[in-house]
Amino acid sequence: MISSSSTENNSPPTFILRVFCFDTSNMAEKPFLRGRRLQLSLAVTAAVAWILQGYDQALMNGLLTLPTFEQTFPEIDTTHYKGRATLQGTAVALYEVGAALGALSCFFIGDKYGRKRPTIGAAIVVLVGVVIQASSYQLPQLIVARIVTGLGVGAFTATLPSWVGESSEANHRGFLIAFEGSGAIFGVMLAGWLELGLFFAPKDDSVSWRFPIAFQAIFPIAVLCVAPFLAESPRWLLSKDRIEEGKAVLALLEDEDEGSEVVEARARVIMNSIYADKQGHSKNPFALTPNRHLNRTLLAIGVNMLAQMSGVNVISFYSNKIFQEDLHFSATLSRVITGCLQTWQFLMATASIFLIDRFGRRRLLIIGACCMAVANAGLAGLQSHADIKAVAGCALIFYFFALAAFPIGLFLIPFMFASEIAPICIRAQVTAMSSATNWLFNFLVAEVTPTAFANIGWKYYLVYVCTNSISVVVFYLFAPETKGRTLEDIDAIFLGASNSLQPVKMAKYMQPGIAEELDMNEKTALEAERLESVA
Repeated sequence: MISSSSTENNSPPTFILRVFCFDTSNMAEKPFLRGRRLQLSLAVTAAVAWILQGYDQALMNGLLTLPTFEQTFPEIDTTHYKGRATLQGTAVALYEVGAALGALSCFFIGDKYGRKRPTIGAAIVVLVGVVIQASSYQLPQLIVARIVTGLGVGAFTATLPSWVGESSEANHRGFLIAFEGSGAIFGVMLAGWLELGLFFAPKDDSVSWRFPIAFQAIFPIAVLCVAPFLAESPRWLLSKDRIEEGKAVLALLEDEDEGSEVVEARARVIMNSIYADKQGHSKNPFALTPNRHLNRTLLAIGVNMLAQMSGVNVISFYSNKIFQEDLHFSATLSRVITGCLQTWQFLMATASIFLIDRFGRRRLLIIGACCMAVANAGLAGLQSHADIKAVAGCALIFYFFALAAFPIGLFLIPFMFASEIAPICIRAQVTAMSSATNWLFNFLVAEVTPTAFANIGWKYYLVYVCTNSISVVVFYLFAPETKGRTLEDIDAIFLGASNSLQPVKMAKYMQPGIAEELDMNEKTALEAERLESVA
């Protein structure tokens, strides 16, 4: 730690550089941010960025029924013109398309530029999109601005889980990445309550919708202020043969000297894993390599797809409209209920921070999907009689139940799981595709929901009963547990498997930490032999 006397002898810029882990000449003392403190700083910065994911998701929910918003964009006014549901759904959902494209862009830039520079670029893109959104006067301008904002947010979701995961200890990786989920749901909650407060602004004052849009600019600005001073992913540096830089970052993260045995051993394990992956002689994420690139890519994409087909975004995007038009609550009460729902969801997302490394990814995925199936079945049954006031009130129980199950089991875990199971050489491509899939199915739900409610009403919830039931089966059969394992141990799980069902059994059998003891090739052969003996 830097003493007070030493800081007095340094100019403020030099002190800041030392605190945030940049190299400075003649630096005799250790930087303030190192070890757990550095890991936590990166996790909090990522959580601030992820606030935008939730905030922009929920933003349109509270604006669509505002009189001044409807006057500015009458083309998507469904309060007075029921035939405009399709256009409204498209206008809301195109943000998801932008986010999918932003995530997919990391397929091409993630491996080349690492984790830090794409994050900084994404923050700049988000800031531009927010400025254009807040100044919109025509629907095309609003739509373009939403797409631009989505580009940046999508890049955040494809990059930050990997950056945090590659910089974290195995036993705390879930805890640190889960901050992002809590941040995102905090954004959802913040948008709901902020819009409720501004709902009481004068009906002809556009501040009721322009301010909530402009307010989110503080989050990319915060990321731009901090991210440049954080350390790059050590695993990415080592994969690019920047050995000394990678070891220097590992030393910071481990709170050790650069030449220590701990740093040397950690670097050696990571390099062994990288070497073993390269024996597949392909960086194609769909290749049939010994490291099971195809298996891991399809699993990462499938988990993200099924998570979004849980049906939760029917609530996130359209709860105010459902409460007002289907359950016949007043406009004010609808917004209060939505705010309470999002506050509840934030509390559950925060609880997941403490559950994820205790119960594991696999178990929470399965529980989350089971609970979402139950919630959608309950909503289907009750909203088939929504004209009865008491029944409409009971439906709220299942909305609260859904918004407990989703943030704990299905919100952030799919992003995290994709970054954990992907090998380092194709991690950027896999997380880009899986995040893009998450956003594209987000788009699908946002796009079809107004039309689906208009045509089949309460039966729409039965679709999600089916998709969640399928999710339970897929997670049970194909998703191995990654809790408490280094990323190199997870590589060994797939390296030792001979088919797509075996990683689950490998994860149950293989002891965590084996990558610290054996060379990757020895470990792979040993675990494959042991698995065969117990199969």
